[in-house]
Amino acid sequence: MNSNKIALLTYSTKPRGGVVHTLSLAESLAELNQDVHVYALATGKDFFREVRVSYTLIPCPDIEYSNMDEKIKSYIEIYTEYLKSIASKYDIFHAEDCISANALLNLRNMDLIDHYIRTIHHIDDFTSPSLVECQLKSIVEPDYVLAVSKFWERDLRNKYSLNPRVINNGVSMQNFTSTDDTETKENAKKRFNIDGSKAILSIGGIEPRKNTITTLKAYEIAKSELEEKGQKLVWLIGGGETLFDYRDYRDEFFSEVGNLGLELDNDIFVLGNVPEDKMTSLYNSADVFAFPSIKEGWGLVVLEAMAAGVPVIASGIEPMTEYLADEENSLLISPMDHEALAQKIIMIFDNSELRSKLIENGRSTAKMYSWGNAARKHLDFYNEILENDDFSIEDKIAAGHD
Repeated sequence: MNSNKIALLTYSTKPRGGVVHTLSLAESLAELNQDVHVYALATGKDFFREVRVSYTLIPCPDIEYSNMDEKIKSYIEIYTEYLKSIASKYDIFHAEDCISANALLNLRNMDLIDHYIRTIHHIDDFTSPSLVECQLKSIVEPDYVLAVSKFWERDLRNKYSLNPRVINNGVSMQNFTSTDDTETKENAKKRFNIDGSKAILSIGGIEPRKNTITTLKAYEIAKSELEEKGQKLVWLIGGGETLFDYRDYRDEFFSEVGNLGLELDNDIFVLGNVPEDKMTSLYNSADVFAFPSIKEGWGLVVLEAMAAGVPVIASGIEPMTEYLADEENSLLISPMDHEALAQKIIMIFDNSELRSKLIENGRSTAKMYSWGNAARKHLDFYNEILENDDFSIEDKIAAGHD
C-alpha cells in the first residue's frame, strides 16, 4: 500500500464533531501507514485530547473581535499565511470546515496547490455575511467534495449540483466501555457528584442547533413525574465550546431554568468540555441520552452513547434516521415536542424490557461503524484522485462536481 502525504485541516482544537472527525480519521489513516499531519487554528490551547499523529497548532489571537465578520476574515488570513510555507509538502489537502477550506482556496488561487478536498458535515443557516460567503465558497469551490451522510449528499446535489462521495463517520468502540453493572454505574455517577440519582445526558452544550431549551422543558416534566415515584432525576450537559456566539440563547436558557424553579449544580449540571479521560465515565453515568437536535451532519455523539450502552432518544430527522429506527435501537421524536421527549424519558425508566432492547440494539448499530472502515474509504478516494492527477473535467465529475 502506497504511503501518501496527507494534510488534514480543522479550524479548532475543541471537541466539536468536525474536530473529532479530523483526529479520528487522521489516526486511522496513520494505522494504514499513511503519512498524516493535522493542522488546526489554536487560541493558545492544545487539542482536547491526546493526539496519536503529528500535528501543528497555528497561533491565533484569543481576542474579542468587534463582530463575527472581522473574526472570520482574520482566521482565514492567519490560516492562509501559515499554509503558504507548507503548500509543497503534501499530496492531499483535506479541509473539514469552511475556514480551512477557504484558506486552501486561497492557496489554489495563488497556484501553490493544484487541488483540495472538503468534507461537508452539514450546511448552517448563517446570517453573518462573512460566514455566508465562507460557507458558500467552501461548498462550491473545492475540487473534490465528501459528505458524511446520504441526506447531505442529496442536499448538495439538489441545491448546488454537486456529486459528492458519501463516507459515513465512525465510532471508536474501545473508547466507550459499556456497562450494565450497577456498582460500576454508581461509581461513574460519583465522579460527577450525582450518585443515587437517575441521569439524563446531553452532549453539545447549550445552543440553538442542539435544541437545549426543548430538553430543559422535557427534563422539568420528567423530573416531576419521577419525584412522585421517589426517584431523583438530574441532567448532565457536556461540551459546547464553539466558534459562534450563542450568548442570547444561553441567557434565555438560564432564565428559563430559574422560571421553572430548577437549580444549577443540583438539578442541572453544566459541565462544559469534559476531559477525554472522563468521557467514558460520563457516558457510563447516564441512564438516558437525550438528543433532540434540529440539524446534524451525522450525530457522532449518538453513536458514542450507543457504544457505551446508553439508551438514546433523538430527533427523528435525517440523517440520523439513516442509522436510527424508532423502538428498535432508539426512541425518536419530533425535535420541538418537549412533552413527547419527557414521556419517552419516563418510558425508558418504567420499561426495563424496552430499555434492554435499546441498549443491545444500540451497541449492535454502533459496531457497524468504525473509523477503520471510514479511513479505508478515504484512502481509496485519495488514491483515485492521485491516479488522475491531470484533473480532467471527467475526473472532477466522478469525484465531486457536476
